[in-house]
Amino acid sequence: MIKIHYGQSPLLFINFIILFYSLGVYMTMKTPEISKSYTHLFCLIIVNLILAFFFTLRKHKLTFLLYLILFFFLGVMRYLSFTFIANNNIKNYDNQEITLTGVICQMPKIRQDSAGIYHLTYVVDTKSIKQKEEKTATGKVYLYQKQKNLDNLAKINDTISATGTIRLIQNYHNPNLVDRELSAQEEGIYATFSIGKQNLKILNTSDKFSLQEFCYQIEQSFLQSMYQTMPENDANMIFAMLFGGYNIEKDILEAYSITGIIHILSVSGSHISLISLFLLSLGKFLHLPRFFNLILLLILIIFYTILCGASVPVMRASIMGLLSIIALYLEEKSTAQHLLSIIALILLLFDPLLLFNISFQLSFASTAGLVYLMPILRSKLNKLKLPSLLIDNLALTMSAQIFAFPIIIWYFTSLSLSSLLANLIIIPLLEILIILGLIAFILGFIFPFITKILFIFASLILSISNEATFLLTKIPFANIYVPPLDFPAILIYYSLIFITLNIKIRKYLYLLLQKYKFITYICSISLIICSCYLMIKPSPLQIHFIDVGQGDACLIITPHQHSILIDTGGSINSDFDIGSYVDLPYLRHYGINKLDYLILSHADADHSGGASSILQKIPVNHLIIADEDKNLYAKILKLPLNNPLLTKAIVAKENTAFNLEDIHFQFLQNDEKENLKSSNDSSNVLKLTYHNFSVLFTGDLPQTQEKYLLNKNIASTILKVAHHGSKTSSSQEFLEHVRPQLAIISVGKYNSFGHPSKEVLDRLNNLPTKILRTDEKGAIVIYTDGYNYSLKTFLN
Repeated sequence: MIKIHYGQSPLLFINFIILFYSLGVYMTMKTPEISKSYTHLFCLIIVNLILAFFFTLRKHKLTFLLYLILFFFLGVMRYLSFTFIANNNIKNYDNQEITLTGVICQMPKIRQDSAGIYHLTYVVDTKSIKQKEEKTATGKVYLYQKQKNLDNLAKINDTISATGTIRLIQNYHNPNLVDRELSAQEEGIYATFSIGKQNLKILNTSDKFSLQEFCYQIEQSFLQSMYQTMPENDANMIFAMLFGGYNIEKDILEAYSITGIIHILSVSGSHISLISLFLLSLGKFLHLPRFFNLILLLILIIFYTILCGASVPVMRASIMGLLSIIALYLEEKSTAQHLLSIIALILLLFDPLLLFNISFQLSFASTAGLVYLMPILRSKLNKLKLPSLLIDNLALTMSAQIFAFPIIIWYFTSLSLSSLLANLIIIPLLEILIILGLIAFILGFIFPFITKILFIFASLILSISNEATFLLTKIPFANIYVPPLDFPAILIYYSLIFITLNIKIRKYLYLLLQKYKFITYICSISLIICSCYLMIKPSPLQIHFIDVGQGDACLIITPHQHSILIDTGGSINSDFDIGSYVDLPYLRHYGINKLDYLILSHADADHSGGASSILQKIPVNHLIIADEDKNLYAKILKLPLNNPLLTKAIVAKENTAFNLEDIHFQFLQNDEKENLKSSNDSSNVLKLTYHNFSVLFTGDLPQTQEKYLLNKNIASTILKVAHHGSKTSSSQEFLEHVRPQLAIISVGKYNSFGHPSKEVLDRLNNLPTKILRTDEKGAIVIYTDGYNYSLKTFLN
């Protein structure tokens, strides 16, 4: 490492370089307007370079600052160059029907639904597209196809042609969800291409040897041999641990998630660390020369990485796993610290989007915990005179979790108190299982009989591990809610860790505080006063319009933290569980662990499809439904008709009302049943009133039912536009009676209904009404004190 001779620590310097580079990337992503100032940025970089060169020659003490600013601008430029979209990129053909020609670059993922239809997902590297004429095109796409059988499967390097519609990769734009768009863009994938049941034409079958296909065939052969020896679910789970994939039962996934060990179910840095540790121990046992052992380890890790598909996440896991082993076994810990920072900087320079990748964030934070904190914790725990294996496991788990804590909280809003036990009891069992599985994989080519015996042992260990995991989920406070930390809090958290670990900084800060006692006292008192004010300051009423795609879901949080959820969203003709994967994470992000009211406007899937999971996972004090056949609700909620929740459900009628704090909720509807012809006609209409502020929630109410509300007090500050902006709702007369300042349309991009319709948008634009849409803005949050309101959108 080159010494910096102007007083800076080299390790500190490179860490600050990573920080400033990351700030450049982050700020550019948050402020896209920067992309319009390429010339100014280039001039600033040139000026900064000249100044840095001049200061370096003069050996000025502020030279390091200029280099930090330089890396900030480098982060800006790197993000802009990495996200630059060429004119012929496939992304520019969004929502257009084209004939695409390209090359298959990954083995297809295959899923069979309950009807026996196969769903295939290819990754295609686009070469050309044809509309009226053929043009060259670039960028990869996910190609989706449905087939009744597995005939005519395309393979890697095959050139194919297909006709369908290009659509950008969609994400639910809500806080704390993993960004699928950025994750795909990391691999150069920009869009989806659905061809339904149309034929995929194979223009040219490649005869070239494909290492990826060869490895895939070996893996599938291994999986089939597992199926012959153990239960299918066990085989899928062990296979996922060895080679990646998530073909695992939902309840097991949830149990492993609650206990904080879900990372073991896919190829991660911990796998590579485990394999490396086993191989090093084996080499030591066989008295192999150290250098030879390390070379053999490197070769086998490369082979394992290729076998697992050599995808970007797997290669990243290999790097981080090897680094963990180096960190654990190097006598000079500072070498491992330098190595971690250098590798992180190289990876971020190569791919700036890694900064937003949950896998990289967790891997880097956990490895940093091992490098910086584990030696200290191990020395402290040694004083307890515990077995060395227990001390190592405790130190490893605690150090990794302490460094990864803010990231875990941000994405999962929970802390697993059972994680420590799981890491001490279950992880060692699963580590044995992984080693057994890999040995079985190797011996399968030579001694099939021994392989079957190993499979039986692996299946037995897995059963014990699963039962132990389920038991751990039932212990009190196995998983507790922790509010996600905002950026300043995360900065303070890591700053405190940094100060705690750095003796020189601690001493310097102590002397500084002693020198400026008066200022320290003033700042401390001011901080206490500000904290007290924030604690006693009245909270606003919050109305959240959650992005659930083509559906409705609205969360209301009162000033004293009572909560009401109006509709849940849901997918029609799809097995995607929006309740588990969108609604519940959103509720947990805002600290909602129970609902005072769950109100379903009507029983359509796009309004009530996620309710079943919510009712299973969190307490609901009151369920309010529309005046419809309860069989519809029994089906959508997946409950028997005699279930107490259904029998006690409140059926909303004309003038059904309730109060929470100073907020009044009033149902307004037509009780003349003979006029109701569809589920939409039965939609609950709810008006929320809080002092001078009001919101009207209209479900999917059609124009035929709107006329019954014209003689009621429906004037409202905010209107949740009915039926996602369908032209069959929101008549001009109705809108003039409501006369909202703000209209919210909850709608999914690319929906097949043409929502929102131009007619409704024109009617709203004829009024002094601002329009916001969840497909354009993501989640929309309104804050009000009952007199004035402000809003925040997830996008822009």
